[in-house]
Amino acid sequence: MLVRKIWEENEETGAKNRLLIKREETETIALGYVQVKSGDSTKVDIHSDEEEIYVILNGKAILMVGDEMSEVGPGMVAYVPKNKKHNMKCISEENLEYLYFANWPK
Repeated sequence: MLVRKIWEENEETGAKNRLLIKREETETIALGYVQVKSGDSTKVDIHSDEEEIYVILNGKAILMVGDEMSEVGPGMVAYVPKNKKHNMKCISEENLEYLYFANWPK
């Protein structure tokens, strides 16, 4: 069993990308927490062997997956398939916060 905190109480806000559960600690999945400052973006990324699911906790963003774009916000989930470029731009005054689940299908 693995049990970890996503963030520490009274932790400063700001850009974060924290791997919470590593691929090496599981069979096929990893979990991370990302915080993006208002107006900033995550880097454009692409994975040939990995799919991801995002769970939006706070803030709003424009999510780009391949050639598609969609506004996402709290309580929403999004799927990013393998071989698709993707990123998010925070469009809210508050920071964007989300969890991502990365999976390496066998």
